[in-house]
Amino acid sequence: MSDEFYSPSRVNRFEKKRKSTKAISILLILGGILVIILIGWFLFGGGEENNSADQSDENSTTENADQNSSGNEQAPNDDSSNGEKESAGGEENQTEDDTSQQDETSENADEGTRDEQSAGEREQVDSSGDSNVVEAYTADWQPVGTSQQEPHQTTYEEGTQDWEEMMEAIELATDLTSDDRVVWWVERAGDQQVIATVSDSAETEIYRTYVTWVENQGWKPTKVEVLEENDQKYRFENE
Repeated sequence: MSDEFYSPSRVNRFEKKRKSTKAISILLILGGILVIILIGWFLFGGGEENNSADQSDENSTTENADQNSSGNEQAPNDDSSNGEKESAGGEENQTEDDTSQQDETSENADEGTRDEQSAGEREQVDSSGDSNVVEAYTADWQPVGTSQQEPHQTTYEEGTQDWEEMMEAIELATDLTSDDRVVWWVERAGDQQVIATVSDSAETEIYRTYVTWVENQGWKPTKVEVLEENDQKYRFENE
C-alpha cells in the first residue's frame, strides 16, 4: 500500500483558499488604485476649481476696481463740466449786471445833465408890464437836441417829432413832466419861435414858456413867465 495519501477534500480546500486569497489581493489592489485616483482628483481637480474660483474673484475685483476708477475719473469731468457751466452762468450774469449798470449810469448821466440844465442859475428879467406875470426868468439853457433834418418847419400837431421835442424844451425850463403837464395853448411868436402856456394838473403852477429853434440843435428855452392866472383857460370853458 502506498505511503502517499491523497485527500481530494484537502486539495479543494487549498484551492479555494488560494483563489480567495487571490481575489482579496485583487480587490485590495483595485481599492488602492481607486484611493489613489480619488486622492489625485481631490488634489488636482479640486485645486483647479479653487484656482478658477480664485481667478473669478480676482477678475471680479479687478472689474470693480476699474469701474470705481472710471467713476472717479468721470466724477472730476462732471465737476469740471458743472464748473464750466457755473462759470459760464456767472460770466453771463456778470455781463447782464454790467450792461444794466451801464444803462443805469447812462440814464443817470442824462438825468443829471438835464437837471443841471434845468437847475442852472436863474436870472430875473423884465415881465413887460403884464399884470398877470408874477415873475419872469431866464437861464443858461441848452438846445435839447433833434433828429430832424433842416430846413426845419414848426409843427403844432401833437405826437409829431417836432411837437415832442418842443415839449422836451418846455419841460427843461419848467420842470413839468408829461405825467403832470397840461398844455393849454401853443402859438407862433416869430420865425422859428413859439410861446406855450402850460400848467401842472392842479393848476397851482402856470407858466408862459418861450422857446426858439436852433439850427441842427433843436428847441431851446429862452424865457419863462410865472403867471398868476391861467389866461388861456377861457378858450375851453364853453366847450
